[in-house]
Amino acid sequence: MEELNSTQNIVMDGDMLYSGDEQPPKYNINHLVSANKLKVYIRVELLDKEASIGSDEIFDYLDEQGIVYGIRKDDISKYCENREYTKELAAACGKEPINGTDAVLVYDFETSKELKFTEKEDGSIDFRNLNNVVNVKKGDVLCHIIPAQKGVDGIDVYGQEIAYRKGKEVSFSHGNNTCVSDDGLSVLATADGSAEITNGKVYVESVYKVENVDNETGNIDFIGNVVINGDVKAGFSVISKGDIKIRGMVEGAHIRAGGDVVIGKGMNGMGRGTIYARGNITSKYIENAAIESEKCIYAEALINSDVKAGESIMLRGSNAAIIGGTSQAENMIYAKTIGSKTNAETNLVINLDRYMEEQKSYTSKKKLNDHLEKELDAKNKELKDIDERTELINSSFMDDNSKNNVKKQLIFMKIKINNEIQDLKRQLTDMAPTDNIANHKIVCKGVMYANTRISIGWMKHRVRQDISYSKIYNDGNDIAVIPLNPSDIEQ
Repeated sequence: MEELNSTQNIVMDGDMLYSGDEQPPKYNINHLVSANKLKVYIRVELLDKEASIGSDEIFDYLDEQGIVYGIRKDDISKYCENREYTKELAAACGKEPINGTDAVLVYDFETSKELKFTEKEDGSIDFRNLNNVVNVKKGDVLCHIIPAQKGVDGIDVYGQEIAYRKGKEVSFSHGNNTCVSDDGLSVLATADGSAEITNGKVYVESVYKVENVDNETGNIDFIGNVVINGDVKAGFSVISKGDIKIRGMVEGAHIRAGGDVVIGKGMNGMGRGTIYARGNITSKYIENAAIESEKCIYAEALINSDVKAGESIMLRGSNAAIIGGTSQAENMIYAKTIGSKTNAETNLVINLDRYMEEQKSYTSKKKLNDHLEKELDAKNKELKDIDERTELINSSFMDDNSKNNVKKQLIFMKIKINNEIQDLKRQLTDMAPTDNIANHKIVCKGVMYANTRISIGWMKHRVRQDISYSKIYNDGNDIAVIPLNPSDIEQ
């Protein structure tokens, strides 16, 4: 191969290589830079089949072109050694920038509105438990942001920095009963309720509202209050940790509330409907159902139902009737009509368990009570002795200074004993029974028909003939039936 002398120059991009003595060119070197300046491709065109080019000459050429970064020296050396001039060679590669990642908004509750059916043990589909209520508690995370991540700058073949693309930021859109966390990366619930999202805005609905409870809605199990504008169909259930208000009627359904239950048009349980409430139950009427309230039950009529109240059962309205079934309360059952002319058996129960427990507790404290009374008598006697000593001091021949000193001591003693007396009286008051057995009663301000069965504590009574305008209670020895007083009616 003919060597070039020191005066020869290599001129690229279509220019020829000439020797100092103007000999004809042996090859051309061409290069192409990619649009993003991250790759340089070269190709050598031989004008003399015997000609060759060394890697150093290509390195020099690249340097002359300002290409200084990512030069692939090994590939260029092999290219020249193998005389692969007709091939295109990637002679230099820059460093691509690593773009930043976009911030991501992640919802921490199910946002899909698609109905999700579950399969029962027998393989059939459960069309009632649609699980379409997303319950959240105060402090729960509703959604959070995964922040945008930084990228890494790149370098092109000319050694210039290529800035990475920054990730896009996202922001929250939130509404009622929500707040943004202190670090700004989460939305939290500020109240118990149902997590909802509308047009990208997340919020918590503390009252769950539906028109009816049927196949369209499925069963409801909600952490807050529930309002149903229509009816609850047979076979469905409504469970709430708050109040349940039903403006229509309830069929053979199951209602359970951590607060009050209000039913506008009444309930026909069809023999299988139930209601349980930790608060009061109020309904226009209850028929063929089993209901239980830890407080009071209010209605216009109870018909063939099993009814239990932790406090009282109060029937109001023109009928205010209890017909059939069993009605049980701890304080009072109040109605106008009890039973019916057809002599359907109606059972009334006043539960005295709590009263009896208090009486047992009082009896067990009676001995202590006797001791406190004796101690109180002793303290009163001490007080009387101090008064007598004070009178003796006043009438004595002691000098005034001595009298005053002794009287001061007696006054301090008297104050101390008075305080002890007040404490003893308080203890005696706390141990006294606060309940009267006559307060646990049945009030009938109309007619109680024959065949009504009454149980008040350990005493039972069967009404043999109609009675009216009466108060019935356990007097400790027997079931007492007496005429009503005006104070009994004004409940």
